[in-house]
Amino acid sequence: LLKKSVITLSNSINKKRILLFGVGWLGKELVHSLFDDGYILHVVTRDNSKWSNLDAKINQIHVYTDTNELDPSIKNVSFDLVCVMLPPSSFDGYAEVIKWICKQTQEVKHFIYTSSTSVYKNHDGVVNEESKVDEQTTVYKAEQEIKKAFPNRFTILRLSGLISEDRHPTKYLLRKEMINEGSSPVNLVHRKDVIRAIQTLMRMNGSGEVFNLSYPDHPSRKEYYGAFAKKYFGQTLCFIDDGNGKTIDGSKFAMKYEYKYEMSIWDVEINNI
Repeated sequence: LLKKSVITLSNSINKKRILLFGVGWLGKELVHSLFDDGYILHVVTRDNSKWSNLDAKINQIHVYTDTNELDPSIKNVSFDLVCVMLPPSSFDGYAEVIKWICKQTQEVKHFIYTSSTSVYKNHDGVVNEESKVDEQTTVYKAEQEIKKAFPNRFTILRLSGLISEDRHPTKYLLRKEMINEGSSPVNLVHRKDVIRAIQTLMRMNGSGEVFNLSYPDHPSRKEYYGAFAKKYFGQTLCFIDDGNGKTIDGSKFAMKYEYKYEMSIWDVEINNI
C-alpha cells in the first residue's frame, strides 16, 4: 500500500477539519490556497521536506501505513472532510489503497475524490456522467470502494486532462513525428478551476454524486495543440486527420453549484515545462 507518510496539522482551533491525501502537483496548490480560509488542515504526504518552510505554522506527525494504522495522536480526530487526490500511476493495487483510506476515515462527513474522465468508454459524441464506463479501469474500481464506504457522503470529480502554465500536453506531442486523431476534440481543465471546484465542495455536504470537470470549449487536437506548438515552441506538428472522439460535458457541476469555469484553455501562458 502506501509507504511511510506524514500528516501535517495546522495550529488553528475551532475550524472545519480537513484531511488531504495526495499533495503533489494538484494537491500542493490546493493546500496553499486553503491556508487563509480558516480550516484546520491535515495533510498526508510522503515527503515532509516540501513543508519545511511552513514549520512555524504546522506540526508534522508520522504515519506508518504498512501497519494500516494512523498515528495514535490523531486516531480519534473527527474530520469534517477528506479529499483524496492520489494519482493511480503512483501505486500498485490502487483500488486497495483507496479502500484502506476509506477504512481509516469511516466517520468523515464528506469524502471528495478526484477521479478521471478516462473511466468512460471510447466513442464519438458527447459524454456526461450517465455515459457508459469501462468498469475495468483502475479509477472506476476506486470509485466503487468510495461509494460503498460513504453512501450519500461522497463527491467524485472526474477530471479531464489537467493543464496549467507548468504542465501542458503540447510538450509531449513535440516528440512525435506524426500524431493520430487530429480531428478528435480536446478535453481539458485548468488546475485553478479544479481547485476552485474543490473549494466550492468544501463548503457543502456530500450528496453521493459524480461530476465531470471539463472546460466547455473543445477544439480539435490539430487546431489546439498545433497553435500552442507554433506559439510557444516555434514548431509545426503533423497530424493525421482521423477520429472524432468523445466530448466531455462538464456542465452538471456548473449548474448545480452555479459554478463558472474561469480559466480558458486558450489563455495558458506556458512556462517552465
